[in-house]
Amino acid sequence: MKGFTRFLIQRLIALVPTILGLIILTFFLSHVIPGNPALILGGQEVVENPTELHALEAELGLNKPLYVQFLIYLIQLAHFNLGYDYFQGQYIGHEIATRLPVSIELAIAAMIIGLPIAIYTGIFAALRTNKPADHATRVGTLLGISMPVYWIDLILIIVFYEYLHIAPAPFGQLSPFIKAPNPITGFVILDSLIEGNLAALGSSLTHIILPAIGLSFAIIGTISRVTRSSLLDVINKDYMRTAFAIGFPRKILINKYALRNALLPALTVTAIQMGGLMGGVVLTETIFSWPGLGLYTYDSIINLDYGAIMAVVIVSGFLFVLINLLADILYGVVDPRVKY
Repeated sequence: MKGFTRFLIQRLIALVPTILGLIILTFFLSHVIPGNPALILGGQEVVENPTELHALEAELGLNKPLYVQFLIYLIQLAHFNLGYDYFQGQYIGHEIATRLPVSIELAIAAMIIGLPIAIYTGIFAALRTNKPADHATRVGTLLGISMPVYWIDLILIIVFYEYLHIAPAPFGQLSPFIKAPNPITGFVILDSLIEGNLAALGSSLTHIILPAIGLSFAIIGTISRVTRSSLLDVINKDYMRTAFAIGFPRKILINKYALRNALLPALTVTAIQMGGLMGGVVLTETIFSWPGLGLYTYDSIINLDYGAIMAVVIVSGFLFVLINLLADILYGVVDPRVKY
């Protein structure tokens, strides 16, 4: 237990320069973007009136030197203040707190669909090395990795909504005539279950299927290939070949020993994929009008809203390193040989 505590403290300390570097990089890169947020916020009135433009820039703090703006931003972050979103008329922290569960719910749904399929296809291909089934699986996973997520989303909408008419309209989490549940947890499916709102539950489940399937393609392709490669590596170890040779049941060897040893690389990739989903659902949420962090990011980029863009990147980066920390902790659960 002492070793684990020491490991956890060391990892948490190591997160500090990572997050600080992310804040610095995000701040200065966002301010390099051409354009003036004051012009977008003020519209035609400030374009025609330079005095009002300068006054708005002063109100937004854009007239100060860049290093001064950065110091002010650091002080605000120290007080857990992510700033104010003038375009939404709301504090950025409130927007993120409202939208983050929506994105997490979508990411979890994509993982629930993609992870079992990825692991099964990886095992399936590894046990049929260089056979037609293995080649077909590798081609399929390669296509899953290669196809752009926005293209997959559009194809899903055209096929299942436009032609087959078995999917709901790709506009948000619920149908327009369905009463939304009270935001208890922020997860619409869970809130519908808590309230016993069966209409909202059914509608939310049908609406989440297509975007979750679209996101799961890359998950399936990546994790499946890693699982296959890792399992093949374990199977070809001397101790595994010896166990096969002396007559140990193949099913027990694969499921109980080989697969458990092969899960560490897959676990690492799963953590990376989950972290990537949290920050990479912009296109999917935009296409499906999903009111999560991705759609908020898109709107912020369009409006050149520095504060919102920086807040989303920082929150996404923090979640990414947190998920990877959790994966490191799970290593010891999956493989008892891992010592902290």
